[in-house]
Amino acid sequence: MKKQTSFNPYPQEMLPEGFKYPQSYLDLSKDTSTINWDSEFMFPWWFEDCQEELTEVMNIYQELTELNNLIPFARNGDWAACFNANDISGSPQVIVIDLGNPKYVSYCDNFDKWLEMAEQNGWT
Repeated sequence: MKKQTSFNPYPQEMLPEGFKYPQSYLDLSKDTSTINWDSEFMFPWWFEDCQEELTEVMNIYQELTELNNLIPFARNGDWAACFNANDISGSPQVIVIDLGNPKYVSYCDNFDKWLEMAEQNGWT
C-alpha cells in the first residue's frame, strides 16, 4: 500500500459560509508523517484530494446517505469520513458512514478524536 504523504483540502472559497477546517487537519494535509504508521499497521484511510467542485461532491453524498451538508475528507473502502458542514465551531463534528450500507453511521466529536480512533484501526 502506498503511503500518502500529503493531500489538498477543498479551498476556503468552496466551503460553506462560516465553515472552518480544524487546524490539525490543515497541518496534517501538509505532512502526514505524524500518523501512527508502521510496517505492521498500515493506516487504512486515504485522505481525499480536492479535484471536483465541493457542491457536486456534497450532492452525491447527500443522494447516497440522505444526510445533508457533508464535507468528505477521507475514505477507507466503503467507509467515508465527513465533516459536518453545519458545524462552524472550527472543530467540526466528524460523521463516518458505511457507503455500502448508509444506515450505519458513527459520530466523533471532532477530527482529532476521529484520527485517534482511525489510528487504532477503527472502521475496518
